[in-house]
Amino acid sequence: MRFLFFTLGLVTSFSVTAWPTETSDKVWRSGWGQGVAEAQVTHGSGNEIYVACEDGSGMDSSISFTLAGDSSKSGEILMIFDKSDPDSIQVNSSGNIVSDSHASDSTFRYVLDKFKRHSSVYVRFPDGRESTFTLKGAAKAIGDCRSTFP
Repeated sequence: MRFLFFTLGLVTSFSVTAWPTETSDKVWRSGWGQGVAEAQVTHGSGNEIYVACEDGSGMDSSISFTLAGDSSKSGEILMIFDKSDPDSIQVNSSGNIVSDSHASDSTFRYVLDKFKRHSSVYVRFPDGRESTFTLKGAAKAIGDCRSTFP
């Protein structure tokens, strides 16, 4: 009996370590939560790009950026895709790109398209916080993300 518990404990400890972590620095991942389809990638602790895609739930589709554990509050972030020319991207007061108006929907679609066509993105907030994220698997993880704007 003692041997059985030892064996079960050993098997359990190996299987727990074999599961992937909740974050992914090497490839985008997708899932479902809070009534929206989600896609996400991280780069180290406290750095994340998160895409929420409305799927009939009534919640807004959006893209959020977190660097060093916090979002940008300035209304603007710098993005460089694959070391090309920098893009100055407008975000709302919560640091998100939303898709609930004509102007914000255009930015939302532009950034999603860039995520799907490039291999990396450098993100910099006006206060100097920065990180470079992989875009490997972004197209599959994001899929056909519908904007909120009609």
